[in-house]
Amino acid sequence: MMGLQTGRRFALLVAAAGVGLTAAAMTTAQAGERMDSILASKTMSLGYRTDAPPFSVEQDGRAAGFTVELCVEIGNQMAGILKIEDFSARLVKVDTTDRFDAIARGDVDLLCGATTANLARRNMVSFSIPTFSTGVGAVVSTDASDLLKEVLIINGAAAFSAAATAEALKGKRVGVRTGTTAAEWLSSSNIGEMTGIAIAAIQDHGDGIQKVADGELDAYFADAAILLGNVRQSEARDRLLISRKTFTNEPYAIALPRGDDDLRLAVDTALSRLYRSGKIYEILTYYFGKPTPEMALFYNAVALPE
Repeated sequence: MMGLQTGRRFALLVAAAGVGLTAAAMTTAQAGERMDSILASKTMSLGYRTDAPPFSVEQDGRAAGFTVELCVEIGNQMAGILKIEDFSARLVKVDTTDRFDAIARGDVDLLCGATTANLARRNMVSFSIPTFSTGVGAVVSTDASDLLKEVLIINGAAAFSAAATAEALKGKRVGVRTGTTAAEWLSSSNIGEMTGIAIAAIQDHGDGIQKVADGELDAYFADAAILLGNVRQSEARDRLLISRKTFTNEPYAIALPRGDDDLRLAVDTALSRLYRSGKIYEILTYYFGKPTPEMALFYNAVALPE
């Protein structure tokens, strides 16, 4: 059968596609409820976002992005890992605000987006081994004040002064997307607690970044990797600056249902083999350029041995 593939180089439509077989072994005894459903239907549902480049987007009716490709690789290995023939997978759109509910409802089995794994979210879902590492960053206009650039972008000496940071942000309008860890961080950070700052709830990353370019916002906060992907796609990219530092640690992972250790084991097995094989670096290069030594160290560290 033809392997499940994405819009990067292949022809995966957002409906259903076959998944190729690979050689592997895993017992399916005592599978969890969701794994039971996957085994019975021989189908797995992959949830993807349309607004998180370069991790998860929709292009010309096709799912695309770094994490989508990771889910594709998981799908391509699942038939062999589970020892099932005629295994298939389908891609399902999910919204940022109810993506975790989509897992709980059974609409999707895996979330293939830009999802930070943290303790609060583990009350709702489980997570695979890490798939990427980033952190909350900021975007400002090239016309921003020197002090604001130093605090949010350059990470100069003023960034370490609470007084200078307060002065830089006094009277400023900043935006953040609702339902994200960036929004949670901003609301509880020193910035969020400062008086005289207007924080706007934004529903789309691209819209937030465009508002910075148009002067409607002074800064926009989101995960740095997502900011980079959106700015690269923006027609206003020459008028925008992205912070050199990150304000948080955001380990991305693939979310899946709680309490299903067999499904998690299958996903972690597929990801670990992808990392150890070195194919992860081909995917990284396509979306982010040549991997840094730090990236290589990251994937070597999180890949689990057989």
